[in-house]
Amino acid sequence: MRTAIRHAFLTALLLAITPATAQETTGAQPLSIRLRLPAAGVPMLTASAFDRAAANAEDASRAEDGKLPLYARFVAVHADPATNGLWTELPNGDRIWRVLLHSDGALATELFFTEAHFPPGSQLHVHSPDGSEMHGGYTDAHVQADGSLSTEMIMGEVCMVEYHEPAAVRGEGSFRMERLLHAYRFLDALSGACQVDVICPEGAAWQDQRDAVMRIRVVIPSGAGFCTGTLVNNTARDCKGYILTAFHCTEESVEANYASYLFRFNYQRTGCGTGNTTSNSLTGCARRAGSQDQGGVLGSDFTLLELTPAIPEAFNPYWAGWDIGTSTPLNGVCIHHPDADVKKISTYTTAASNATWGGVANSSHWMVTWSATASGHGVTEVGSSGSPLFNTNKRVVGTLTGGSSCCTTNGCGSGTSLTAPDFYGKMSFHFGNGNPNPANERLSAWLSPVGAPAFLEGSRNPCVDIGVMEHELPRLSLAPNPATNMVDVSLAIPMRGKTRLQCADLTGRIVSEHAFQGSTMVIDVAGLPVGTYMVKLVSADQQVAASRLVVAR
Repeated sequence: MRTAIRHAFLTALLLAITPATAQETTGAQPLSIRLRLPAAGVPMLTASAFDRAAANAEDASRAEDGKLPLYARFVAVHADPATNGLWTELPNGDRIWRVLLHSDGALATELFFTEAHFPPGSQLHVHSPDGSEMHGGYTDAHVQADGSLSTEMIMGEVCMVEYHEPAAVRGEGSFRMERLLHAYRFLDALSGACQVDVICPEGAAWQDQRDAVMRIRVVIPSGAGFCTGTLVNNTARDCKGYILTAFHCTEESVEANYASYLFRFNYQRTGCGTGNTTSNSLTGCARRAGSQDQGGVLGSDFTLLELTPAIPEAFNPYWAGWDIGTSTPLNGVCIHHPDADVKKISTYTTAASNATWGGVANSSHWMVTWSATASGHGVTEVGSSGSPLFNTNKRVVGTLTGGSSCCTTNGCGSGTSLTAPDFYGKMSFHFGNGNPNPANERLSAWLSPVGAPAFLEGSRNPCVDIGVMEHELPRLSLAPNPATNMVDVSLAIPMRGKTRLQCADLTGRIVSEHAFQGSTMVIDVAGLPVGTYMVKLVSADQQVAASRLVVAR
C-alpha cells in the first residue's frame, strides 16, 4: 500500500524533539511524527492468540522446578516491507514503511527481527501509535552478527513499526519478523514495600558498585524473564564487558538467544523512594562459562557472559572487583533488581555462613540474612537472581541462587519472612575451588587470564594506562563517539611544531599515527576492530592530551 505526502518536507524535518529512550540508538525522532503523518490507513497485523491458561499451568510447573520465571512469551506474527504494511512516498524520493502490530491482552510488546539490513541513512523505530513512547532509531550498527535485531518494550497491546529509507538507498533495506514477545505479568507490579532504593542513604557508600549492576532481559526459546547481573573486572584489565549472573537464569537459552539479551544499566530512581527513573541499554552478548550444574546442585550456580557491543562512556560504568578467598564475609550488601523493579540495596550486618544448595554437602554457597536499615528492610525477590553479594571490602563474593527472604511473613510462600535466609554461590567455587566444571567453564579462565590473585579491586577505568591518561591529561574532543568510520578530533588550544596524533589499543600498542597541526583534524577508524582505544597527542615525546574512543559497528 502506498500514499504520497504533499506538504513541506524540509520544514518538517526541523521539528525533531529528542525522545526519552533507554537504548543507545540514534535518538532521532521517527520521521512520521516529525511530518505529523496520520496513523489512519496504516494496516494492523494481529499476532496469534496468547494462551493464558497454558502459560499459567506451565509457570506453576516451572516454579516447582526452580526455573527462570517468565514475564513474556513468544507469539507468532509475520511482518516485512515486501509483503505487508504501508509505504509512504516523500517529495524528495525518500519513503517510509509503517505497520501496526497487535497482540491481544499484552501488557507490553517487544519485537524480534531477523535477516535485518539497514543501508546508510536508513533507520527503524518502534513506537506507540500516538508517539508518546518510542525506541530507536535502529541502524545497521544495532544489528547482531546473525542478522537479528530486538527492541525494547512498548507498553500496551499495539505498537507501530516504522522504517525510513532514503532515496539514495531505495530498495536496499530488508528485515522480517516472525514473532514478538507478549508480556503478560510482573510489569504491572512493583517490588515489595520493604525494599530500599539504591539511591537511599544505605547506598551512599556503594555508588561505584551500584554502577556495576544491571537488569538483564534473559531470552529462552519460549519467552523471556528477568535476572540481575554485574559488570566484573579481570586481571588483564582490558575493559572487557564480562557480566556475571546465575546459571539457573541462562540454562535454557540456546546460542541464538544470546544476541537478544538486553542489559539495562543505571535503572534506578533519582531520589530515595521518589523521583524519575533513569537507564541506558545495550543488546547482545556471548556465553563464556557456566556452572553446568542444574541450578547450583553440584556447583555454585553462575554464568559469565560477554557483551557484544562496547560500553559507552556515557553509561559511567564500573567494573566490580571480586574476592575468591574463603574468609567469612562479615557484613556488606546485595544490589539487585527485585521483580525487575528499579535498583535496590539489601544490607547484612551479621556474618554470612557456609551453606549447601540442593542437598549436596559441598559448602558451595554463602547463607545470608538481611538487616533492617533506616529506609527499610531489603530482601530479594524474583528478578534478583544472579545479583552480587559484596563483602566489607566492596568486592563480589557470591551470586544469588535463591532463598526465603520476603517483605511479609509467608508472603512469598511458607516459611518466608524478612529474616529468612538467602543463598549465594561462592566466588571461590565459581573460580574452581570444588567446582566440577572443566577448566574453560570456570571463572578463573576468564577473570584471571594474567596471574592468580585471591582478589581484584574494581575500577572505573581498568584499562591499564588508559585510565591514568584520562584523569591526568587535557581532553581531546572526539565526535562521534562511539564511531564507525570518520572521527573529528579537536583541541581547544592550537598545536604548533611537530605534534603526532596516536591511536592506541588497550595494550598500549599504537594502531595508527598522524601528523597534527592546528586544532582539528579528521581520522578514519573504519579499519580498526570494534573496541576501546586511547587517542592521544604527543609532542616532543610527551603526551599533551588524550581521550577514550569507542569503535562500534
